[in-house]
Amino acid sequence: MEFLKAAGFIEQDLDNETFLIWSSDNIENGLDLPTLLDCLKNAEPLQLELDRNIQVLMPSQARRVQLPPDFFRLTPEELKREQKMKTEALEQAQVLKTKAMREREEQRILNSYKYALIRVKFPDGIYLQGTFHVHEKLVDIYEFVQSCLQDESSEFNLIPIGGAKLQEEDLQKSLYDLRLIPTVVFLYHKNTEIQGEAHYIKEELLLLIQNM
Repeated sequence: MEFLKAAGFIEQDLDNETFLIWSSDNIENGLDLPTLLDCLKNAEPLQLELDRNIQVLMPSQARRVQLPPDFFRLTPEELKREQKMKTEALEQAQVLKTKAMREREEQRILNSYKYALIRVKFPDGIYLQGTFHVHEKLVDIYEFVQSCLQDESSEFNLIPIGGAKLQEEDLQKSLYDLRLIPTVVFLYHKNTEIQGEAHYIKEELLLLIQNM
């Protein structure tokens, strides 16, 4: 928006809609479009990093999952309409649907989410929770879990509860493509267990349980 305004665009409301209207009178001195475009191309890009919002949960705290509003691409009004459509769909549950119709419906639901809430259940009953963008890859979850372990050199597998077993080639696939949205729980399986191992994640992260 700053780029467009500097190039001579201003926001105006026309027929209850906001438009960007260009006028040469609005161009800032010495900032013609080629100059602005050159600055934009040579500017250093900002690398955004999603806050994982790490939480450590006891089994009793992990019983329910409540997604915040910003997880959805839709506004509250659109969500209400979506819910109404789902209700109508239930009423028509007896209607035979083709495979293509079911796939389109599934695609529409998946496209309504921006983020995925990932939980990893450890053998000691503790849950590790993090937030991911739907287009991040499965390998990013592995790296997140690895960074939270007391022994970061440990080799482990993550097994989705109730889902299909993941293969090594799935590591470079997105959570969206693997249908691991909006929420999924993984079971942590350590390849080499150590007898008497009390906890798996770092002590400083275990302190987060007390702050829940």
